[in-house]
Amino acid sequence: MSLLYWLLGVEAPGTVVRATEWVLYPARHVGIAPLVALTAVGIAVAALNLLPQNVGRWRTRLALFCIRLAGFALLGLMLCQAELRVRIERAAKPLVAVLTDTSGSMGIRDAGGLTRLEAARAFRDGPLARLHEQADLLPYSFDWDTRSGPERRDPTGGTRLIEALAQVARRESDLQAIVLLTDGNDTAGTRVSLVAPLLASRGLPVYPVVFGSPGPPRLARAMFTDAAPYVRLGDELRLAATLSAGEWSGQAVRVLLLEDGRKEPVAVREDVRLGPEPAEVSFVVKPSRAGLRTYRIAVERRPPQPSGVAPHVLLSAAEHKVEVVAAKIHALLVDIPRDERKILGHWLARDPVVDLATLTLLPQGGWYAQGALLQKDVADGLPARESDLFRYDVIILGDVPRACFRPGSDMAETRMQRLVDFVTRRGGGLVTLGGQSAYAAGQYQGSPLAAIVPFVVEPTRETQAPGLFKAIPTPLGLSHPIMQLAAEPSTGLGSGPAASRDAWLDLPTLDGCNRIERIKPGATLLAIRELEATVAPASQSAIRNPQSTIPVIAIQNVGRGKVLSLAADTTWRWEMMRPAEGEDHFRRFWGNVVRFLAPDPRIEPNRPQVLRYQSRSAVGERITLATRLVDAAYNPLREAELVVKVTSPSGKLLHIYPRDGRDAPGLYEYAVTLDEPGPWQVAATYAGKTSAQEIVAGESDAELDDPRAMPEAMAELARAMGGKVFTPGDVDSLLAELKLPPRRLTTTASIALWNLPATMLVMVALVAADCFIRKRRGMV
Repeated sequence: MSLLYWLLGVEAPGTVVRATEWVLYPARHVGIAPLVALTAVGIAVAALNLLPQNVGRWRTRLALFCIRLAGFALLGLMLCQAELRVRIERAAKPLVAVLTDTSGSMGIRDAGGLTRLEAARAFRDGPLARLHEQADLLPYSFDWDTRSGPERRDPTGGTRLIEALAQVARRESDLQAIVLLTDGNDTAGTRVSLVAPLLASRGLPVYPVVFGSPGPPRLARAMFTDAAPYVRLGDELRLAATLSAGEWSGQAVRVLLLEDGRKEPVAVREDVRLGPEPAEVSFVVKPSRAGLRTYRIAVERRPPQPSGVAPHVLLSAAEHKVEVVAAKIHALLVDIPRDERKILGHWLARDPVVDLATLTLLPQGGWYAQGALLQKDVADGLPARESDLFRYDVIILGDVPRACFRPGSDMAETRMQRLVDFVTRRGGGLVTLGGQSAYAAGQYQGSPLAAIVPFVVEPTRETQAPGLFKAIPTPLGLSHPIMQLAAEPSTGLGSGPAASRDAWLDLPTLDGCNRIERIKPGATLLAIRELEATVAPASQSAIRNPQSTIPVIAIQNVGRGKVLSLAADTTWRWEMMRPAEGEDHFRRFWGNVVRFLAPDPRIEPNRPQVLRYQSRSAVGERITLATRLVDAAYNPLREAELVVKVTSPSGKLLHIYPRDGRDAPGLYEYAVTLDEPGPWQVAATYAGKTSAQEIVAGESDAELDDPRAMPEAMAELARAMGGKVFTPGDVDSLLAELKLPPRRLTTTASIALWNLPATMLVMVALVAADCFIRKRRGMV
């Protein structure tokens, strides 16, 4: 049968097991008349051999008759361009896909002196090449994307291992097995159960070969731990990171901070010693222009170094993107004439990112206004119009009697209620200071203001706690951004709990405070005052303070804003009584306060913006962006006609029409899949106003957060998909496992019989036979 298939022109006839469903049909329509004429001529020409004039024997004459009929039949076959359709079943070698992981963790050198990728390549091109004798191999490579053919790139980027398996299974319908050369990392975090049913339903086993060490990672690693998403132009930006030593433990490294890809660093830390525990480093920089800035921490090895290692070898790097906003903090200080107002107002007015306005209640009545006021009417203190009040970011309320909120017999205390709305709806920051007319001393219990401060305002027999004291930070307070007063000695930059604790203990004493019994549930106590044993609480409340302490500083979130309350009103002593050569902790504290309480300057009324939840954006990741829409009164805009236009690096355009939800009114979230490397443009448009942001999709460094090899995860994957996990040394067992049955391939072939070389040979053979017989028998 193989000879017949060969004569019919079937490709690889030796692999054909059987052929069925033979169908003969004309490819060209010639009509009945030509066929009838050809048949008549053929019969007539063949019948000449039967005439009495022929002297040959009847057997010879009948043979010539049949030969001529066959020749004319073949001519008819060629005239109709006859074709044969046949269903062919073949036996072929098993088809096995070999997937090679080229992600970032495969670049770790822990595979017998080779990187994991080098070891995988050596395994694929060496021992695994023996598999060619028994199977057809399809090479694939993958990281965040899946590519056919052998890999030709260095190990970079994240891993989408499970997605790669699913893609290969969809592309190759005849696969019988998959060999996976990997370390087991999957930064996408896709669950095995999502793809296992697809592969199991096809009987497609997966055989992972795991490279690398499952022990603790030996890779040096830099990671940002504290970095804000935005900073105001002219302000200091604090960036903190941790450095993991890996195999470089005990070595001195050089840490550089680079901005926007420039080669010259903006800051350098020399001789940072790496140890068993992660080293903490921090930088303080002041961006010089507005816009999106990219800061990169690079860790370089410093001399002395082992032989053969050049100086300044890059060990690790990390990036963080910060939006620099050209917007100052509009602060309003409302107080009476006293030292706290004078010193606090003096230094806040000199803060480079604060526009300060002050309203001072005069002893004989009336208000004295100074600074960058955002309202025209100051006769009654706080702005009467909500729109004027909402133009401020932070309001500091000093020792102001409650009666000041009732101008013109306004018993509804409208201005106080608007102050509450300023916090809850506007998202503004409010600071309340202690004093003779503050909290319970000013009869604020039961007021709208008392409802939002973190202190419980309740009647007391004694409203003041006189005497000198030190504010003692709580354990939670030491780590709060507001309470960070000093640099950490181990780093020399930034701040830390240990240095801040020492700074608080070194502060001058405060003089007296309001007597506060407790804070509200949900509030955070930042600092306390310890009472002496002879001093007893004097609250009329049934709940007393068993620790003999008074809350001094507390904070809580209220609605969209924050409220910070101080029981003291003499923080000016920190400034005026500090040593001449000492640190200015007063300015640092109040700078922290206004910066922490100020709302996000990127959110403006009736204007869209593009907010990012994560700084890192890697190719292949699906990132979530958001736009918050508010009206002029900072009410959320529901069901707004927001249009988001996403342009990929290759120019592909995608329009998204997001919607807000009931639980988050005015917040429009949308996801973008960064499936191309390079700059992506995201533009949000609402009511004719557009805000755009560029997102650069680069190589992911999340792959190296935990780069250990994961044989246990691969064993679970293999079990779920009917395979087994192997090590590079188990190649013989792997080859034995891959002794698969031949593939059965069924195809339909169309054979042009009229155009075959065999057809022409048959025609020539018929003519030659006719001539030979007639010549041999002496027939004309």
